[in-house]
Amino acid sequence: MKTKFITIEGYGEIKSAIKPNNSKKMTFGKKINKFFKISYTILRDGLQERKAKKAKAEATAKHYANNRTKSSGKHSKTAVALPKAPCNFLKRKVILGVATSFVAVFLCVLTSMSVISFDAYAVEEQNSSGTEMSEVVVKPSEFSKDIQENITDSIGEGLLTSGYGLYIDNKLVGVTTDKKGLKNSLQECLDNYKAKYDSGTTDKFANSVRIISGNYKSTDLQSAETIVEENQDKFSYSLSTDIVYTQKTPYTTKYKYNKSKFTTYKKVVKDGVCGKQNITYRVTYVDGLQTDVETKSVKTIKKPKKQVVVVGTKKPNVASTVGSGSFMWPVPYTRNITSGYGSRWGRFHSGIDIAAAGAYGKSIVASDAGTVTWAGYDSSGYGNYVIIDHGNGYCTLYGHCSSLAVRKGQVVAKGQTIAYIGSTGNSTGPHLHFEVRKGSSRLNPLNFV
Repeated sequence: MKTKFITIEGYGEIKSAIKPNNSKKMTFGKKINKFFKISYTILRDGLQERKAKKAKAEATAKHYANNRTKSSGKHSKTAVALPKAPCNFLKRKVILGVATSFVAVFLCVLTSMSVISFDAYAVEEQNSSGTEMSEVVVKPSEFSKDIQENITDSIGEGLLTSGYGLYIDNKLVGVTTDKKGLKNSLQECLDNYKAKYDSGTTDKFANSVRIISGNYKSTDLQSAETIVEENQDKFSYSLSTDIVYTQKTPYTTKYKYNKSKFTTYKKVVKDGVCGKQNITYRVTYVDGLQTDVETKSVKTIKKPKKQVVVVGTKKPNVASTVGSGSFMWPVPYTRNITSGYGSRWGRFHSGIDIAAAGAYGKSIVASDAGTVTWAGYDSSGYGNYVIIDHGNGYCTLYGHCSSLAVRKGQVVAKGQTIAYIGSTGNSTGPHLHFEVRKGSSRLNPLNFV
């Protein structure tokens, strides 16, 4: 391309010293620097040419002066015309060159004032302890490469103005001149995120959200509210709140020992009561997903109460597997009969049912000494049950037990705990079905106990 410039020789066309770059557009600042170099070259060349012509004029004047001296002795009448030095012409050219240089320098000064300086920037970023913003000074080396490129690319691409850029994860997403409005809008986002929680809840941005002051293109300016609204989906939130759980505190068991009871004897004489406590946890969520939890406090609401259990220490006499022939009542807890021996509901009831309020889990003892011939569960309708062979032709059956304390083949003593009252099998409620058998006959237990 060609551009007209003022030169020492007058107006003429010369090629521009600015070479076009097809790969990248030349910035405004670079164009000014090139213009300044050209102006400086013009001024330098003009001064050098002026100096050369002045020296030539002085040499010519000296030559004519010498000739005049030589010819004065001969009284020459010929007048020698001295050439006039081109002072006025050169002065005009020098003035034009100086003026051009002054304009170039002035434009460079204006450009340098508008170009952003990387000495230091006032940066406002989120305080890690909460939602407040604080001002710090960040050196250019502390900026990420993306931030430096965003700022640098703004130079020379339009008129620059002082403003505040919002950077999310080191990427410029908006520019405004309303610093206070931008901070308020960001704070409003945080407040809205925790609005449904109590006053003890705190939140902050989980990703990098920063406000950086500097010079930006005036064409990029927006309102603070618009910037925040358009970038809602780019924010990541970290929220911490208290959650209170009410939990039971297990009770402990205290054992008391009774020498008169067999080792299989076990009875709860005082029920245990669970305690209650409130545990406060500080839970942290990032975008709704739990990332951390810590115990903040533990408060006892109700203390637990101990359970007291009496157990026997007497070893049973198992020297003989033959019973005494005398039977004892099989349920120490109660002697209440809810259903007798004989016809019942159109069917024959082959034993007696023993039950009372609170009987569930109470001990069942062997009515006489003998050997356990069955201890378990089957589909006969008795549920969990025990059969003891007393060795003298008699057997006893204990049905519908909740659990068993003996096993098949075990020798048991009279009064030894063998099971606990329950409601397994064909049962309408917790009770003991007790039978006395001789051979294949089922006898009325009330004739023996």
